Amino acid sequence: MTPAWVLGLAGLIPFVGLAGIIMIGPAHWYAASQILLTQYGALILSFVGALHWGFAMQQAVKGGEAWLRFGYSVVPALVAWLALQFPPGLGMKILATSLIACLVVDLAWLKMTVLPVWFTRLRVILTAGGSASLLMASVV
Repeated sequence: MTPAWVLGLAGLIPFVGLAGIIMIGPAHWYAASQILLTQYGALILSFVGALHWGFAMQQAVKGGEAWLRFGYSVVPALVAWLALQFPPGLGMKILATSLIACLVVDLAWLKMTVLPVWFTRLRVILTAGGSASLLMASVV
């Protein structure tokens, strides 16, 4: 397994662990776990956007494409920050929806750019795990 897969899958541990605590853990851990999961989801959503900044730099995009790619790369961080302004339940829903939306954009972008084949599979798995954790924890 490559470092990207190992580290990516390890990144699901806080999602799954905190969602589990929220759903079945001790009541006195509930509020703190909600906040921690929301913050972690915001951090990861920001990271997903930053991937595009890196891809755009690596591919040395210019002109209008540069504005589009670099511009898009900052949107997830802004949405993540916005999600943190809401109560955790709503914030988690915003983050889950945004992670899925970013995956849709990534899948469309992959048709227009060259990225490693494994990237798509990893993104789908990580998005599914993170989004599911956020959504399940948001309805408790």
